[in-house]
Amino acid sequence: MPLRRALLGVLGAVAVAVSACGNIGPTENVARQAPSQSEVPSVETSEPAETSEPATTASKETTATGTKLKIGHRAVLPHRKGSIGITVTAVVKGDQGEFERQFGQRVQGIQPYYIRYTVENVDGSDMSFMSAPFLQPVTADGGGTGAVVTGNMPGCKRQSAPKDFARAGASFETCRLAAARSGIDIVGAKFDQDNYREDPVEWRR
Repeated sequence: MPLRRALLGVLGAVAVAVSACGNIGPTENVARQAPSQSEVPSVETSEPAETSEPATTASKETTATGTKLKIGHRAVLPHRKGSIGITVTAVVKGDQGEFERQFGQRVQGIQPYYIRYTVENVDGSDMSFMSAPFLQPVTADGGGTGAVVTGNMPGCKRQSAPKDFARAGASFETCRLAAARSGIDIVGAKFDQDNYREDPVEWRR
């Protein structure tokens, strides 16, 4: 009898775990609250020195990991097929009314943000139709946003590169939809892909 009760308890726990994540499809727009800061283990990292001399438009030199830039300045970064330039042009609060109409009651108390940026072909590699790099939001205190959102809105759509994104100097504009709980301000964005994950390049106001 004790063994039978133990097996029933394990099966019940599995059923709860499956039902908790089974109602969100992989292609749906999703907005949800992120774990509280107390639930996320803290990791101590050294702060990279801030620079006021980002890569210029003519430069093809890769921007070092940990570089901190002002919004409006360009970073040259590696891509799977070549080198790209990313310039974050604006980080602004999004349309709250449209956000609530699109995502419903679950986004009450959550503010949308639009991270706008330009992607440039630096070395002339053929990167036609590439997806825009997925920048992450940066908060005023460097902590979490308290919310996660995926998808697009009419005022902020993630674009792909055009067909002619195969020559040096070609560029396109795109936007990342982000969100934060009330009282948390998103002030910038960061590139934390590939070998930049542990020490990302950041743009701040």
